[in-house]
Amino acid sequence: MSCQYSLVFLFLFGFTTALTVAEICKTDLLEGTSCTIKLPTKNTDKSNEIKWAHLSSDALIHRKNGKIKKPIPGLTMEEDGSLKFESVSLKNTGKYTYTVYNAEGTQIDAGEKEITVYAKAPKPTLTINYKDGISTLTCHFRERPDLTVSWYKEDIIIQNENNPELLLTSAQVQENKTYSCSVSNPVSKEQSNSITVSFLKTCRQELLEGASCTIQLPTRNKEKPSEIRWIHLSSGDFIQWKNGMIRTSTTDLTMEEDGSLIFESVSLKNTGKYRYFVFNAEGTQIDAGEKEINIYAKAPKPTLTFQVVTMLSCDVGKRTDLTVSWYVDGKIIQNEKNPVLLLTSVQVQQNKPYTCTASNPVSSRESDGMTLPHETAITEF
Repeated sequence: MSCQYSLVFLFLFGFTTALTVAEICKTDLLEGTSCTIKLPTKNTDKSNEIKWAHLSSDALIHRKNGKIKKPIPGLTMEEDGSLKFESVSLKNTGKYTYTVYNAEGTQIDAGEKEITVYAKAPKPTLTINYKDGISTLTCHFRERPDLTVSWYKEDIIIQNENNPELLLTSAQVQENKTYSCSVSNPVSKEQSNSITVSFLKTCRQELLEGASCTIQLPTRNKEKPSEIRWIHLSSGDFIQWKNGMIRTSTTDLTMEEDGSLIFESVSLKNTGKYRYFVFNAEGTQIDAGEKEINIYAKAPKPTLTFQVVTMLSCDVGKRTDLTVSWYVDGKIIQNEKNPVLLLTSVQVQQNKPYTCTASNPVSSRESDGMTLPHETAITEF
């Protein structure tokens, strides 16, 4: 073999070996990690027999005269006696004792190593509940003893007391800041999406477009609900809370922890009736009802117009038995027994003839027609 090929072979062999070396097991490990617990004995050249025992499960891996006597799936012993995990699982947590013997069967070393395996922290969800002037943020996740909860305001940690609830004063709510929570263990951490906390009033029946408010769930049943549904009858949009999980057909609706319906910014399409249903753990309906809101766009600023008004008078003397009627272009427009007709400049500019009639139950007379001049100007401001 030439020198050139020898160098290439050595390089490739060294590179392959480097890829297969597992990391040394730390005390705290993430589930699924591949690692090795090194055998700390310095007498490996004299060792003839090595035993590793997992105290929690009594699992035993035993090598004697170079042969593994009790193979365990996912667990192997390296040539130097170290214990190798292909992929650690929660059940691998615990203490591992090792014992080393020489060819005569004499124990030449012994000791203990411990590892703790953790599942990856789940991503939490954040909800807010307004009640009796107090705002409560709740960090929801599947509870595990290894998880710690921390709270953040504008991404700055404000509480690290392992409390899944955070109480906010009215002053804090009015700051209109974003909050989030995280859950963590020694090997992983996940943070919730941030939500902006702002003061939400109870929805009145008549609302201005863009208002933020809450429709309180008015259920009076003291039995703890397992499922709450709200349905917008006009659109069919719904939001459902069941066993702590929220499912919705629209981004317009969210639900508080107490089942109340939250509108971050109402729009005209939110107008209508909202029906709620409450169920217990057995799926039995324990309450139902209906709430209605009407959303209005903001009234526009009106334009004030000044017009010169023309007054026509139908003179019939002082007779009280007569009824006056008014006509434009031969069509009756007013029959209110009023001898005065007020015309706007727009009506004047129509250039139509006006007449009036005077009548009583037995007779009627019509005036001559009059077409009005239209030199009237209109001023707007």
